[in-house]
Amino acid sequence: MIWISKRWDADWVSSSWYGKNGGYVQWAKKYNVKQFAESILFLQQHAIHDKKTLDALVDGSSAKYHELMKTIKDAEEKMAANKVIKTHIINYAKTRETYITYRKSGYSKKFFEAHRDEITLHKAAKEAFPKLPDGKIPKVKDLNEEFVRLLSEKKAAYSEYKKIKKEMRDYQIAKQNVESFYAAQQSWDIEEDMKKKRQQER
Repeated sequence: MIWISKRWDADWVSSSWYGKNGGYVQWAKKYNVKQFAESILFLQQHAIHDKKTLDALVDGSSAKYHELMKTIKDAEEKMAANKVIKTHIINYAKTRETYITYRKSGYSKKFFEAHRDEITLHKAAKEAFPKLPDGKIPKVKDLNEEFVRLLSEKKAAYSEYKKIKKEMRDYQIAKQNVESFYAAQQSWDIEEDMKKKRQQER
């Protein structure tokens, strides 16, 4: 179904829109004239001539936007988990000797109080390891490589995310402005018809 029955150019805007006189004044109070004109130009430049095409572009860009947002969020969550397990591995290595001594002391309360922070970190690491996939502790080198890869993926997705976000907003604004204009135009037409009928009845 064709959405726009007239050309989206300066002449059409001038004759169809500005010619509404009183209706135009009401429109100008509610909507940004410059924004509407920019939307008409935007649609022209992108060769968008019907509602179906614009709707598809709005839906497509929105779906891509949410997909990229999920990719970024997933990467961030994995990077955060990467940091946590890497910290546990490092803490475990640094506190291993202290914990061995603590165990050999028969878990002395006095020794524990003297080395509370180290022993607490060691226990936290030991509790985290069994929760890892397959219970396998990764190497710090592998974690570093994974972090770099995730960061690269996030940056690439974010770069595309910014682009698609702008694209999505442009399509949405154009759609909103054009639909709002046509709704107002229909209202003007109804008012004019009513005026003509009242004049004829006199």
